[in-house]
Amino acid sequence: MGVIERWLNTLAFAHSKSKGTATNYRLYMQKFCVFIKKTPEQILEEYEKTTDRKFKRKYAMLIQSFISENIDKYAVGTMGAIVSIIKSFFKYNNLPLAYIPTASGRVTYHNRPIRKEEIEHILDVSLLRQRAFFCMMAQSGLRPYTMCELRIKHVEGILSKDTPIPCKIDVPQEIAKGKYSSYFTFMGEASVFYLKSYLKERVNLRPDDYVFTKSETNEKISSATSSLSTIFKKTIIKLKKSGLMDFEQKSKGKPRTVRLYCLRKWFRSEARFAGYDYVNFWMGHKLPIPVDGHYFPRDVEQHRKMYAEKAMSSLLLGRATQTETENEIKTLTAEVEKLRNELRITRLVTDKSIEEWRNEMEELRSELNTYRDQDLQDQDREMREEYARDPDAFRKKYDMGPLTPEERRKKQEEAIRQQPWLKDYFEKTKKRRASKKPSKRLRKYRESADKAVKGES
Repeated sequence: MGVIERWLNTLAFAHSKSKGTATNYRLYMQKFCVFIKKTPEQILEEYEKTTDRKFKRKYAMLIQSFISENIDKYAVGTMGAIVSIIKSFFKYNNLPLAYIPTASGRVTYHNRPIRKEEIEHILDVSLLRQRAFFCMMAQSGLRPYTMCELRIKHVEGILSKDTPIPCKIDVPQEIAKGKYSSYFTFMGEASVFYLKSYLKERVNLRPDDYVFTKSETNEKISSATSSLSTIFKKTIIKLKKSGLMDFEQKSKGKPRTVRLYCLRKWFRSEARFAGYDYVNFWMGHKLPIPVDGHYFPRDVEQHRKMYAEKAMSSLLLGRATQTETENEIKTLTAEVEKLRNELRITRLVTDKSIEEWRNEMEELRSELNTYRDQDLQDQDREMREEYARDPDAFRKKYDMGPLTPEERRKKQEEAIRQQPWLKDYFEKTKKRRASKKPSKRLRKYRESADKAVKGES
């Protein structure tokens, strides 16, 4: 067994058997060995041939030179992690080292918070498997590695018709980060819907099958973080090109401001109303000393109630949760009842005041007629005055030459079609003339005419 493998196996025995950790440790130790131009075996051989004092001073200076050479290539936190990996190799192989500075705890590059509408855009353009994965990660706070290790039996009733909402997800100790303890979390209705839809495409599922597998196989997704991160990266770049997302692109030595872990960060932010002790437990974090994990309540129904009442509404994605739907139904029912009461009151008021409205309408009609009569009288007076000033001009203006009764009637009808108000004017004029008492001369003329008709002298 090689030096590197023995070191990694000892490390896994003391901590966890994370494949991602082993890959990173091997990679960065190799970078250091390339920098000093020695293999791990040569480092061990050199220690046997020199004194502790010379060895630890030499390699402390080599590590410091390695830091100086790469400090601009990596963020401070990443560089600190690389140095910790190198120091781990020396520690587990009982090799002495002089003073090595410790990196500060500050974060150089922050992920920006991802917004709910951005997550929904990501779900809209993703394939079914990725949609289920991203939604489940956002609503449960699980790590990508842990999700790829989940089996069907770990998701409560996911193959049954009546899957409880919120749905419990068990995380056994062997797949938890650090393997320090088992825990559980929950997910909402949208995750259950997408996950059920994805699992329907797979046949002959058994409790021990992995929840997320490679396409068209039952094999576990390998290198979960890198493969899903790559898919997530391609998805958000597509959304950025279409104008649905905006973030800083990856540049030299600087990562993108939106990454896969932003979904987990969103869960922590939105579920905070349940209290950070519960949120830390659901995310698989070690609880702080005042809230030791051994004493923290683990009653499933208590956690389910806390998630449903305090966190689920804030974590709503895509489809409405059961609680949200029930609340909406109650709100709509109350609004409908309110409108019914208003309609009932309106009908009562209408029935009582209809007579008043009729009287008001009659008064308005009477007032309108008064104004109309006044207008007609004013127009009649103006026309009389105009006729008195110049009768010939008046007749010429209004084309009032000698007319037969039939011509007069047609002209009146034409005038009424153009100006309907003239109808009242002509009728009132006709009535006024009919009621007017004939002159003395006209009476004598009529009496003479009557006698002539009767043959009287």
